[in-house]
Amino acid sequence: MTDETSEDIELAVIGSLLLDHADASAEIEDLNIQPGMFIFEQTGKAFEAIQSLARDKLPVDPLTVSDRLRGVTDIANWLQKSLDRTPTAAHVNYYATLLKQKFACRVLRDLLRAALRRLDDEPADMVQSDLLRQLESHDADPDKDGITFAEATDKAVETFRRIAEGNPGLMTGLPFMDTAGGIQPGELIIISGKAGSCKTTLAKQILSHICGVSQIPSALLTFEMTEEQIAAQTLTDQSKTSYRKFMAGVSTKEEWDRLFIAKARAEKWPLAITARARTPSRLSAFVRKVARRGARLIVLDYLQATQPDAHMAKANIEQQVTYASNTVRDLAVTLGVSFIVVSTESREGELRYSDAIRYDAWKWYRMIQPEENNADNPVYHLEVKKLRFGVLPKSVRPLYRVGERLITDTEWVEYRKQQTGLTL
Repeated sequence: MTDETSEDIELAVIGSLLLDHADASAEIEDLNIQPGMFIFEQTGKAFEAIQSLARDKLPVDPLTVSDRLRGVTDIANWLQKSLDRTPTAAHVNYYATLLKQKFACRVLRDLLRAALRRLDDEPADMVQSDLLRQLESHDADPDKDGITFAEATDKAVETFRRIAEGNPGLMTGLPFMDTAGGIQPGELIIISGKAGSCKTTLAKQILSHICGVSQIPSALLTFEMTEEQIAAQTLTDQSKTSYRKFMAGVSTKEEWDRLFIAKARAEKWPLAITARARTPSRLSAFVRKVARRGARLIVLDYLQATQPDAHMAKANIEQQVTYASNTVRDLAVTLGVSFIVVSTESREGELRYSDAIRYDAWKWYRMIQPEENNADNPVYHLEVKKLRFGVLPKSVRPLYRVGERLITDTEWVEYRKQQTGLTL
């Protein structure tokens, strides 16, 4: 890349931090950006000043940064340029990643040039040994590369012990999942289906139980609805009222009362929602942020609706979806958070666009709307297509939709008894 490109990248990082310091700094925290990574004095000094202001719990804006950098040549113009060239802080993780990559390239080039000069006068094995040592010392995250096998066995035994003591994974509220240990850290679960098969209903039901009943911090990334629409649908579901009636303006006082009771409960849910993290890089930044805040379950609705990052814009749809799936898998493994990913299907019942999804998943549940489904028999079939550890069931499991919930066949019998007063 040219120096002009380097300048644009550095200005974009500074501009993002000035536009929205709280979110931008959280999104690049894991990248461990340092002032010495900047080529230009003004951007390096600006970054250092921003860090200093944040440590002192002072406001971060062009005026405070400029005031702290009095004496730095042309700093006011550089800060203004950074704002002019940064349309939004939403892509700060992408800018910072490029900044870090360019710094790593400069370091590597310097090391290789020095080694090349030494080869004229010193033995090759000595130069190679020193070069490898220097490369290792410049590893940005040497402690994150792995652990010993002994440490891994300790973690495995601790997991077995935790489960044996009655502390399994995340409980979903669905007996057929919970009796198998619930959802374990790092699991990637696919829920697929065609339109109208209740795949999203199942995913959101699990989410509501984990963050609403168990009060476990969670997050929802949705590409089909706004945050407001998600909240409205959840409130009417929790209050057992009608979304349609509220939207038509014909709800009763009793329904309003129930809605506000549900709102008071739901406001306490440790749930973060976004409809804007639409690219793998934005998705990754959001997940890392909520994971740092304690989130243990992430629900993504739905995978094929992700949009490509700039470097994948010219790739075909299969490559784009594969990249998105791999991103989710890597986040689950490296952060230890669990994912439920909703996926669409082709007409033939296969996961749309990419086979990588099935390979990345630990578990794959497929929702089917059978022919016998009707108003009096709102039955759906759940087919287990993949269990990384376990034997696949030979038959499908019936689930019945009641409002915005799916219940088991046993619960359906009890529900019908209450509705009809008859013994079925």
